[in-house]
Amino acid sequence: MTTVLQRYIATTILTSTALVLFILLGIYTFMDFITELDDLGKGQYQIGDIASFIALSMPKRIYELLPIAALLGSVLGLGNLASQSELVAMRAAGMSVQQINKAVMIVAVCLMFVAVIVGEVIRPPAEQKARQMQSVAQTGTIGSRSDHGFWTRDGLHFNHIRQILPDGRFSDISIYEFDPDNRLRIITKAEVAEYDEDSWTLSNVVQSTIDEQGVRIRSVEHARWKSQLNPGMVNVVVVPPEFLPVWGLLEYVAFLKQNHQAVERYQLAFWMKVMMPISSAVMVFLAVPFIFGPLRSTPIGGRILAGALIGIGFHLFNQSFQHIGLVFGVLPWLTAAFPPLVFAGIGYYLMQRVR
Repeated sequence: MTTVLQRYIATTILTSTALVLFILLGIYTFMDFITELDDLGKGQYQIGDIASFIALSMPKRIYELLPIAALLGSVLGLGNLASQSELVAMRAAGMSVQQINKAVMIVAVCLMFVAVIVGEVIRPPAEQKARQMQSVAQTGTIGSRSDHGFWTRDGLHFNHIRQILPDGRFSDISIYEFDPDNRLRIITKAEVAEYDEDSWTLSNVVQSTIDEQGVRIRSVEHARWKSQLNPGMVNVVVVPPEFLPVWGLLEYVAFLKQNHQAVERYQLAFWMKVMMPISSAVMVFLAVPFIFGPLRSTPIGGRILAGALIGIGFHLFNQSFQHIGLVFGVLPWLTAAFPPLVFAGIGYYLMQRVR
């Protein structure tokens, strides 16, 4: 009997969460559409491109809205059960708050699974495709970190890539090679670089060699460039780290460490992605004290308002603590874990009062 009731509670909460997520997604999709209309007509960017961009961006919105939807959906689902006296009947039948909480935890585990699938499987390729499609429609090339291209370091080589073409090739690339004494020795410029197996093929190459005798310049049609930089790592440069899968972040963090570059931002993005499913579970856990705690006599509208305020508060606290962690050099894992731990502690304290 208890198992059946727990399944019923979990189904009710999941249904309410899906409804809340659908409503929030509709609101944010409309807002995104209005925002994208500002770029209508820029290059070849038309209504069809805007619709495709928004459709491909939906996994990102689902991922971002999931914690708030989990909290509001759980409050709404449990609130409906309480308003119809179903929870009272369950308690009268011998079901404890702990057993109800177990049903809520089933929902939390399900939402953690959804967050992992959306965040690591669906969102990264969809977001990369959306940004690539938008950039190609507006400019004819894949966007880079700035209008002036971007820089990467590979050992003693410093590479400047002006543009990334839609087919994945580099355009207008410069490679500056230094010796162990930090003296510039070779400057290589190429019109196009194309990745082939484990290296790049440079086309229309002009290479300048600098030594004590002066500067020697030679031109070749093609040359091979051996580099740790690969097309997968380029996605890390073009796409913000929070939109990448964890394995892509780990690979790029290892690359940066090997080249003695700053890795804090990417480590933080990695730990934020690890903690995101846990954040959704914490939001669901917070819903139980709403029903059995101090707000149990509050109308459902008041509970939803309180839930929305807590959800927004969690989001703002989470975002603010990220910036604080980066500025003051807090350990990335602690920066990502602190907000969920604080709200989990609040939920645990309120649950102790319920008991």
